[in-house]
Amino acid sequence: MLRETIYDALGNRIIHRELDENLNIVKQERFAPTTLMADPETGEQYPAPWL
Repeated sequence: MLRETIYDALGNRIIHRELDENLNIVKQERFAPTTLMADPETGEQYPAPWL
């Protein structure tokens, strides 16, 4: 079985997938970011882009 983990630009784990031998997704979990980016002018916080 293969595993794939996707992180955003701040290092937050966003998606974790497990794939079978034919590369079909067997299990997928999504995670909310724990660290957010802040706009320096407004202070508004938002998720970072994916890597």
